[in-house]
Amino acid sequence: MARLVVLAAVAWCFSTSAWAQTKLVPPGAETAGSAVKQSNNKTTTRREATGKPAPVVGGPCDFGVVVTTGDEFTVLTTGLTVFQHKKTVVPIPGWGLNDLIFARIRATIPAGVSVLRIPYNPAKFPPRDESKDTLKDRLFRDLNAELAQYMRDVVKANCRHYIQILNSISPFGSSNYTVRGFGILNHDVVLGRRIYLYALAFVRIFDGRDFSVVRQSSALINTHHSLMVQRLLGVQIGGPYRELPAESFPTRPEDAADNPALRDDVRAMLTESLDKTLPLLIGVQRAARNSDAR
Repeated sequence: MARLVVLAAVAWCFSTSAWAQTKLVPPGAETAGSAVKQSNNKTTTRREATGKPAPVVGGPCDFGVVVTTGDEFTVLTTGLTVFQHKKTVVPIPGWGLNDLIFARIRATIPAGVSVLRIPYNPAKFPPRDESKDTLKDRLFRDLNAELAQYMRDVVKANCRHYIQILNSISPFGSSNYTVRGFGILNHDVVLGRRIYLYALAFVRIFDGRDFSVVRQSSALINTHHSLMVQRLLGVQIGGPYRELPAESFPTRPEDAADNPALRDDVRAMLTESLDKTLPLLIGVQRAARNSDAR
């Protein structure tokens, strides 16, 4: 009898540990890199190399994915005075960032777990009124309720969880300027120009029942330190960024859309940050890649 009690206790501990590591992954699915058992009558979503979603048939999906980053690239110039501040938003539909984001989510979630890509049309939703984002509003508004209602309006599916990828916002250095989403910054100061390319994304996971936020975080390459700690260590932008030579800044803002170097660098930073952040938020373990082990 004592031996049976010990064996039961050990089995309970192992089951509790496994649940804690993969609690966002639906029952029956193992962590990525493991073999997944599938019954003949279970409908699953197959992986597609292109990142395009396979249709989910019969019953609710496990993860619904909404990408709201948009196909925009900001060309920004800042300086010591407000007269040096110039901002141009350039369309970049050819960069394929939305497809890339979905592909990285699909690659993170274990095989056999259904993933549905939910279309998002920003034209159907009014732009956010920044004038209402005051200290008073922040103190008295119910942000969680607003996020829940927003997702109810966006999604028209029945999923256990929803993953939203949106643009992240970061202050630049110790200045009053902020950067958002994807873009390039020309910081024109007395001692010279400094050029920064950035790719800032934010991951938010909702419970599909009441649309409460389960987990959320900026997509980071350095996941060992919080953004606050990174700021104290002297980083200029809270998220993935690279400093480039002065000649990298486009002569005309619209030239950025046709610049393959800028496109490839943004895609690389976005991929690396999502690949390192998504497993931590979703709760899956992935096999270490050679590039991660260096």
